[in-house]
Amino acid sequence: MTVHTRRTVLKAAGASTIAVAAAGCLGGDAENGGNGDGGSDEFKIESGTDIALEGSASHWKGTGPSEIDGEENPTLVLTEGEEYTIEWTNGDGMDHDLQIRDDSGDVVDDLVSDTVGEQGESTTLDFTAHADMTTYICGYHEINQVGDLVVE
Repeated sequence: MTVHTRRTVLKAAGASTIAVAAAGCLGGDAENGGNGDGGSDEFKIESGTDIALEGSASHWKGTGPSEIDGEENPTLVLTEGEEYTIEWTNGDGMDHDLQIRDDSGDVVDDLVSDTVGEQGESTTLDFTAHADMTTYICGYHEINQVGDLVVE
């Protein structure tokens, strides 16, 4: 049985804190201004560009355009008044939908996709971006499957 003294535990905690802080500082993406943590990077999406996501209970994964490919819950920067399409595919066989909400958590303009429960099945949501939109989210997995929208 290993005995851990208070001093040993505090040293390990301090070393872990330094490692985490250094990783956050070194993991940045200069082009997108993010910190590389898989969800806080902002990605400017040009009008008319189809946005593709894969839905899993743990997160949305960007699959297109290439800037968001592989990103978890990417922050999408949209242009106010422009048209966008989000196509998303069920990645795990659980029920999912895609909702666009405002900062109060209310659905904006009835923007809720169909529920998709079969793995590999897809659906789309077409909308015009406006300033009230702050979040895209799965109504079934609101804690993990949520990304930010920034409308400029």
